[in-house]
Amino acid sequence: MKTQKLVIVLTKGINNDVSSIAFTIANAALGKEMEVGIFLTSEGVDLSRETGSEFTHVHPFKKLKELIESYIKNGGILWTCSPCFNHRGLNAEEIYKGSEIVGAGPMLDWIAEGARTLSF
Repeated sequence: MKTQKLVIVLTKGINNDVSSIAFTIANAALGKEMEVGIFLTSEGVDLSRETGSEFTHVHPFKKLKELIESYIKNGGILWTCSPCFNHRGLNAEEIYKGSEIVGAGPMLDWIAEGARTLSF
């Protein structure tokens, strides 16, 4: 059986509870043995930085940093929109290991192959 793929487009950053919701859903999908790719864009690119979410905790969810680290540890793919990242002057040396600063290409490849999509 072919593994189902899920693409999540996340435009929200630390100041919006939607970020915690998106990573909670992504972790649940990994638990269902789906391949998951999150494309961080707009304000969401800040979440690719290891220090970008260390103080964010929206109850009743886990701390956002824990959700992101769990997602990456369990095989989730984290794509960061390069134009959005560069526009904000962020430092590529601060991103999570395994995170990629890319254009939309990898995400679009998954969608062209039939991946399900969610957008936050």
